[in-house]
Amino acid sequence: MRRVSGMLVAVGLAAGLAAGCGAPSRDAMNAKLQTQQEKLSASNYQSTAKMTVQMENGSQTYYIETDYDSPEVYKIALGDANKNINQIIVRNGSGMFVVSPTLQKVFRFNGNWAQNQGHIYLYDQILHQLSTSPDVKVSKKGDVYTFTMPITPENDIVAKQQVDLSVNTLEPKKVVLYDKENKAVVTIEFTSFQTGVKYQQADFDPQKLASSGAVKTTTVQDSQFTFVEPQEILGDKQDLSDQLSATDWLLRYTGPYDFTLEEWRPDPGVAGVPGGKLVDLFGVPAVLAGSGNAQRLMWIHNGVQFSLTSDKLSLDQMKEVAISTFGQVGK
Repeated sequence: MRRVSGMLVAVGLAAGLAAGCGAPSRDAMNAKLQTQQEKLSASNYQSTAKMTVQMENGSQTYYIETDYDSPEVYKIALGDANKNINQIIVRNGSGMFVVSPTLQKVFRFNGNWAQNQGHIYLYDQILHQLSTSPDVKVSKKGDVYTFTMPITPENDIVAKQQVDLSVNTLEPKKVVLYDKENKAVVTIEFTSFQTGVKYQQADFDPQKLASSGAVKTTTVQDSQFTFVEPQEILGDKQDLSDQLSATDWLLRYTGPYDFTLEEWRPDPGVAGVPGGKLVDLFGVPAVLAGSGNAQRLMWIHNGVQFSLTSDKLSLDQMKEVAISTFGQVGK
């Protein structure tokens, strides 16, 4: 359940690890990472971190708490700067889930998100990337090893990744994602890391996690539900803002890229998303579903559920539109 192939480490590093000034030799680094993965395969861990996401209209700060029991059992709690948990990504024997404790909402979907996008939160995936990327470069400064590598596959949001590990323990210290102009888009600073944590099965139960938070009550002011406009509309123009109900708005944008954005107050319960896969909006998990060219991206932010639908937008473009709604105030 927790086996990690040492052969992958050897092959990946021998093929692509370039040592910088002050860094150990290729064989020495190979041995260090191989030993660390062997230790991790026989243990579990908990980490906490602060994540800062840079946007055109400022920045957002998130709290991240990761509980990892095995590659098949883990959870990633995402909260605000005050450590109020808003959503939890859960993997267990029954599948993948996104849980919103304050809304008592659970999304269930398929897919192995950790191998595809979860590497910036999960230490085992950080080690896996360092061992298998064909273009890793490493340098040493003081008590930190710094690894850099291009993002694969390429996308329009981030182009390069930097990982800092402790020289003495190889524990994670920092992960930074850069755009094509070499500007930091996402910075994760680890604040704690410990192994040998005692977990219970209930710790990874999405239903129990959904009922663990304080349920948000709707006030008179909250009931006057208004919509949030995305800042990034890719040259389109809004030609419709229709209030479908007291807590549901539909926005339509037309132009080079046609898309609709629906926003509403979600009801408690479990929602299955057949064929859906988890997409990371850097601090806010989203679920992508659809068939053919028509795709739908769904996420929850500040107690509002969003659904972005288009048959022209690429996934990267959908992510740009979605992220541009963060920090916006409803109209």
